Amino acid sequence: MTDRTPSRELQEHLWVFPMDYPIKLIGLAGDELRTAVLDILNKHFADFDADSLKTQPSSSGKYHSITAQLRFDELEQVHALYADLAACPLIKTAL
Repeated sequence: MTDRTPSRELQEHLWVFPMDYPIKLIGLAGDELRTAVLDILNKHFADFDADSLKTQPSSSGKYHSITAQLRFDELEQVHALYADLAACPLIKTAL
């Protein structure tokens, strides 16, 4: 079972919306990971540009990290996105 608890406490009172925020997702390498990430991002950001995703393989090639720059309009949007990311079994870590 993967531990999906936050590694650090969120300082939500410091956030100012709207805001641009980079996220990094790590999972097992493969097209399925990219497809799952795109499905989730498109659900939360209707105008998300799939070509803007950056994918980096790990040194062993077993994992991929996927980075996206997102524009959040409200705190609830952040929570909803991270809930969907945490529910995806292909995503091991969301930063």
